[in-house]
Amino acid sequence: MKNIYKLLVVLTIFAGVFIACDADVEIDQTVEEIQSAQPTITSFSPGTAAVNSIVTVEGTFLNFATEAYINDVEAVITSRITGETLQIQVPNNATSGVIKIVTEQGKEAESADGLTVTYPVPAVTNTLPAAGDVNSVINLTGTDLAGVTEVSFGGTPAVIEFQEDQALVIRVPNNVGFVDVAINYLSSTGPESTIIATGFEVILPQPTIGGFPSVLTRDNEVIVTGQDMNLITDGNVNGTNVVFTTQTPTEVRFNVPTSIVTGYVDVNLNFQGGGTISQTGLPYINGQFEQLYEFDSDSASVFAIDASKDPLAVVSVNGNVSQPPFPGNNYYALEMNTSTSSTVGRAKIHDTTTSATFNNILDAGNYGDNPVLHFWMNTEDTEMAFKIYLGGTGSANRRSLQGAEANTGNNWKLHAVRLNGFIPNQSSVANVFELRITPGSSSAAVPAYFNFDWLIVTDRVLTEFGAVDVTDDFRPAG
Repeated sequence: MKNIYKLLVVLTIFAGVFIACDADVEIDQTVEEIQSAQPTITSFSPGTAAVNSIVTVEGTFLNFATEAYINDVEAVITSRITGETLQIQVPNNATSGVIKIVTEQGKEAESADGLTVTYPVPAVTNTLPAAGDVNSVINLTGTDLAGVTEVSFGGTPAVIEFQEDQALVIRVPNNVGFVDVAINYLSSTGPESTIIATGFEVILPQPTIGGFPSVLTRDNEVIVTGQDMNLITDGNVNGTNVVFTTQTPTEVRFNVPTSIVTGYVDVNLNFQGGGTISQTGLPYINGQFEQLYEFDSDSASVFAIDASKDPLAVVSVNGNVSQPPFPGNNYYALEMNTSTSSTVGRAKIHDTTTSATFNNILDAGNYGDNPVLHFWMNTEDTEMAFKIYLGGTGSANRRSLQGAEANTGNNWKLHAVRLNGFIPNQSSVANVFELRITPGSSSAAVPAYFNFDWLIVTDRVLTEFGAVDVTDDFRPAG
């Protein structure tokens, strides 16, 4: 039985076919019948076209075309403008003849006249420089350059970044030395080549590193950015070779070998020509890892400040102390200037972290049942109170590090807190994970400073980086 379609104003069937009708008119026609309509080609332009150029075809039901041919050589359909107009690109191996289109239902249409296909000879009119680095870009200008199939340097193909009739943009390939530069193109009798420069010197540059990751972790790719990175031949971590998973002119990616243990590591990247680029003393964590805050990527606004409790509070990214040893260039700085036991700064991790799995930290089996919270802290030799709420906001879900136990002197201290059993009988985060900061009491000495960075969770205490287990220093509510 035929499907009945009721149209209210305009029924659009696929791109380019429009049927206007009055309201409540019923069309007794199936989709298959519409798709099976016989296409036609009424004209095309231009009548003479060079290889790689675009030809516009006019007719009916052309929106259903899935294939196009010029004298039985398949051409790419580059654009379906309407049901009456489409565009095709003349393929490199085309010869003069009729244009044919074929629909998904196998319906065919041919043009009455034949397209004349030409093979113009490309010409480069500008002069190339005498030399260029590998990966550098050269602009070529001329005529009929759309017909160029390849630009080669001593037989090594260059990457064509941009191509049109009057311009080519190419990237110098890795074929070091003095070479001839040629453009390759097709003629009606086959491939042709023309030398456009002789004795061009391809120079091998040294890769330059834009940046190494500040911390390496087991389950994340190491991404090293820079320039001319495709000239790097191999690399290693602490002498163990790595396998590049991605390599481009702007980056290399790899995973740290599984045999490397947690600690500081050296990464060495060797490049063509016999040089090595090294980064020493990078922290590496061979274990489960999750980052909750890091102030190179998080803003100071993750901590909400209650000005009613401390109208003199000063918040900034970076303050009066140097950076922590790692991982980045920014840390959170809070200066409290009003004595109070009330919360001045509050971070609702469950609302502000970008970590998608923070709520699973306490799940059975996760982190080997030993999730450990780490964070850098520097109190500038003052005393304050740092509170952690887990699984709820009542006093039973609160633990506090305060007074002398919270004072780190004038140094950064990497704190470690074992979360399994941190709040008794709490086996789930339950979507509540908060940090609260206060001077400690209404008689506390001010100013009090809280400098903070790199809130992470791992599956053990990172003693390799000087982490100190302060779990038992946190006091219960009361």
